[in-house]
Amino acid sequence: MSGDESLLNTGLQIADRSLIRKVAARTMELNFRLWRFGESIALRGLMNATSATGDPEPLTYSLALLRAYLASGVGKSPVEHVAPATELLLAFSSTGDDAFLRAARRRAQLHESFPCNTSGAKLHRSDLSGWDRQIWVDCMDVDAPFLARLGALTGEDQYFDQSAQEAIAYARALQDDATGLFYHGFEEYCGRNGQLWARGNGWAMMGLVETLKFLPKPTSHYNELRQRLVSQCQSLAKYQDSEGLWHTLLIQPQTYLESTLATMAAYALREAFDAGILDESEFGYMEKKARAAAMRLIAEDGTLQLVSDATPVGEPGMYASRPFGIFPWGQGALLLLVTQE
Repeated sequence: MSGDESLLNTGLQIADRSLIRKVAARTMELNFRLWRFGESIALRGLMNATSATGDPEPLTYSLALLRAYLASGVGKSPVEHVAPATELLLAFSSTGDDAFLRAARRRAQLHESFPCNTSGAKLHRSDLSGWDRQIWVDCMDVDAPFLARLGALTGEDQYFDQSAQEAIAYARALQDDATGLFYHGFEEYCGRNGQLWARGNGWAMMGLVETLKFLPKPTSHYNELRQRLVSQCQSLAKYQDSEGLWHTLLIQPQTYLESTLATMAAYALREAFDAGILDESEFGYMEKKARAAAMRLIAEDGTLQLVSDATPVGEPGMYASRPFGIFPWGQGALLLLVTQE
């Protein structure tokens, strides 16, 4: 067996139930705040953990948090742009409780009410001075995938149209024309800002894949969105480290290696292969390397290691100095990965 084959086979076995339970238990120890980027993906992962193991606790835990969100009132404030949305639909599917579907419709209405910048991208915090003209790549995993899934669930074309428009506006604003990689942010008066951030590209990849999974292929912008995903993946393959990770600033190898992009990419690429969105013969090696790297970084207590702290848009030093820890965006992505069939 060659060195490369040995590397890829390390940790590639299908996750067993004991590992999934361990990761889920560690995730439920986090101090969930309602809401930031990350909690939603963690709830999604916990729901998958129940489906994979049959243990009710992760789903019960998630439903309790979602019911608290419902009780506070859904669709009332721009603050909710980071609150669970896809997870409301998953809760509806799990319970049959129409309250979750009604809440999801209110979330779609809230998104529709947000103003747009001149490029047509929704501004989530137009109520906050200093942030009122900014958009962020993290949102690509929240808005469009939720709306496309809502369209698939209800059969209502308006949600497909809304999803496609939100996805294409963000992709056009944030994707670098030269590399195909995504910038962290975009500001109305200065253009793309922040850096070509690894986790940001994970959010973008997952968002594009999850959107394309549910959009009908004749939908406006489908082909362009797919081509933008292909362009991103081709570039990511060039910058992937020999052990399967990426540097936190993708094109700056002096910055540290970080694990969330590898975890997100391994999950998203497998979903894309299974849905016929991407060609496994082109990107399968990158997926296997990323998956093996993520599996090797699971600590004995179920923590995904080498996960960086929340990172604001900023100069390179901001990204390169964020401390490692345990965070919902890492644990949630890991749960999606280890529960993937």
